[in-house]
Amino acid sequence: MKKKIFLSGPIRGIPREESLAWRRQVIGLLEQNFDVLHAFRGREEKETFTDPRAAVARDLSDIKNADILLVNDTIEDCSMIGTSMEVFFAFQQNKPVIIFGNAHNKDYWLNYHSHLRTKDLVEACDVLN
Repeated sequence: MKKKIFLSGPIRGIPREESLAWRRQVIGLLEQNFDVLHAFRGREEKETFTDPRAAVARDLSDIKNADILLVNDTIEDCSMIGTSMEVFFAFQQNKPVIIFGNAHNKDYWLNYHSHLRTKDLVEACDVLN
């Protein structure tokens, strides 16, 4: 049975295609060994939740069911509020948290609640595989 990995990263203020691009890249790199879950799953084309609380509830459920959290930290000057909440929640659930990128590498909370930081997505996927 494949392990499950949840992809976490900034969405607010980021063009949908940019938010989806790295998630699609991860799927291509990890799908042989992992079931990949992410916030846009099933709503890649457009928003389908009529209430944002439903999106948060599903993300929390996905993180509970995941084995690992993979976090994109490559985008500077973006909101990391939701991402930070997901990192903290995964950490509390004793899930390994792997961050790639260094946009917020001086953030005490992200660093404390993560287990590994890699320089980029490819290196993170190599470690996971």
